[in-house]
Amino acid sequence: MNEYESRNNMVLKVNDVILITIKRIGINGEGIGYFRRLAVFVQGALPGEEVEVKIVQRMEGHAVGEIVRIKRRSPHRIKPSHPVLLDCGCPLQILSYSEQLKEKKKMLKEAFRRYYQKDLEDGVFSDMIGAEKTWGYRNKTQLPVRHDGEKVVAGLYKQGSNRLVHLDEFPQENRIVASVLKDVLELLTRKNISVYNPRFRQGSLRHLVIRGFEETEEAQVTGVLFEKDGKVLKALKEAMEIKYVKSVNYAINSDPRSFEIISGEVVNLAGEKKIKGKLGHLDFLISPAAFFQLNTDQALVLYKEIKKQANLTGNEKVLDLYAGIGSIGLFLADQAGELRGVDNNPENIKDAWEFASLNGIKNATFHAGEILPLLHAFEKEGFVPDLLITDPPRKGMDASVLNHLKKSKIKKSIYVSCNPATLAKNLNHLRGIYEIEKIVPIDLFPNTPHVETVVLITRAK
Repeated sequence: MNEYESRNNMVLKVNDVILITIKRIGINGEGIGYFRRLAVFVQGALPGEEVEVKIVQRMEGHAVGEIVRIKRRSPHRIKPSHPVLLDCGCPLQILSYSEQLKEKKKMLKEAFRRYYQKDLEDGVFSDMIGAEKTWGYRNKTQLPVRHDGEKVVAGLYKQGSNRLVHLDEFPQENRIVASVLKDVLELLTRKNISVYNPRFRQGSLRHLVIRGFEETEEAQVTGVLFEKDGKVLKALKEAMEIKYVKSVNYAINSDPRSFEIISGEVVNLAGEKKIKGKLGHLDFLISPAAFFQLNTDQALVLYKEIKKQANLTGNEKVLDLYAGIGSIGLFLADQAGELRGVDNNPENIKDAWEFASLNGIKNATFHAGEILPLLHAFEKEGFVPDLLITDPPRKGMDASVLNHLKKSKIKKSIYVSCNPATLAKNLNHLRGIYEIEKIVPIDLFPNTPHVETVVLITRAK
């Protein structure tokens, strides 16, 4: 009996060393294997690999391990392009891109196996649509800033910790955002500005939010401050002299526990309040706090897929919930009879109206407010959509909206989701009322475990 076989009778505990085979990728990009039916999460391990693992955490229902040795390596393991990002959101860069796409599809199918209480045929799931650019795709970044000696630096938090990893390069960001971010950090260093220290809750500048579009070569800089500081604001104004920058703004966020980076009013310091972007045949203007897909190239792929699944004839009424700046609905507007968009953020709705006007779209209206009251108001008017589009935040759709949808007369809906678990749970809520026709995963974030999904559902006959 070898040392691993002898452990079959033990209760797994911290510091134990075990040998397991990795079966799949988890939602955070970790490898998952099993020890006597107990799930063991191992960062940096890939499916098919046999790994010797030291247990570092033991919780009820699962354990966390660290690789001691890879006994059998995956043939799809590759050298990471940017090792510093392995623990900061890009753990899948050790896996060939073609295999990333396969594993992400498996992650999606696993979510439906777990949370959707009906077996789905394999044919319902399309292969994942991959990206041409696997690095340099983000059109927006929002990073905490710190002092590193006399330098002002930005970074990302190591996964599962509050330790900030300082970055010298920004490989996920597109060339506009990366260029502007470096120049802004150099400017702030030269100006010796006050940077927030979370440990002592002292200092001013907490985050930098940079948005930039390669299609228009315009960028927007927003500083998020713990408290108003004239010296910081004066320095930020000078960012207007940086190449590509057309807009400089600031916001105050004094709550260190706030989940949102920009949680209050955004004040324009210099330049335009909004910058120009382009999405296929559409031009748009966008303010600092408004939502837009972070990967412009893949957003276009996503919207084309939505348009394909919508299969509109030109006369349909379309309702776009969680509309943001209205980009999905407006992309479909040329094939719709009437479009209505709903979002609870008034700034998003202002941008959506401007978006429509800029492109001469006359058949669209946008409404700010909570979804359920607006749905009731639309029904009283006699507006029953032929197609409903929903693109909710990661937490998914509210149960009240799902319950309303179950009672509605809407026959066709497209659900766009960035969270496979809440997607499967929400669709399970509608199970029996709506049938799933097609599930199409799209890779908006290569080298990360994130999955974007388009699902077509129709009302059961």
